[in-house]
Amino acid sequence: MTRYLLIPLFAVASTLHASDALAGYTGPGGTAVATTVAQARQQRDDHVVLLLGHLVAKVGDERYRFRDATGEIEVEIDDEDMPHPAVGAAATVELLGKVDTHRFKPTDIDVKRVQVLPPR
Repeated sequence: MTRYLLIPLFAVASTLHASDALAGYTGPGGTAVATTVAQARQQRDDHVVLLLGHLVAKVGDERYRFRDATGEIEVEIDDEDMPHPAVGAAATVELLGKVDTHRFKPTDIDVKRVQVLPPR
């Protein structure tokens, strides 16, 4: 009987996305999602961002330069979160993550999900 209870539970759990885990509270007083590099640079630490653009260069271990129409920002993407096969600079990607502010270095984005979008 336990087996029959686990099947619906697994089905519900598998429909959850990374964005749901980052969403948190969305009612009055909740924070909106920044959608451009320029907007992300103006946000406080841990603000959720959803960026659309290109990974234009690898700048270090798990660190990349991301560009959209409003500018560039450094992003940190864990190796296990990078899509396979590898992503080129021409590919359009959607990044879901959080703003990571620092006292003595520039703001960057801690990416939790990378999605490669199909060519238009």
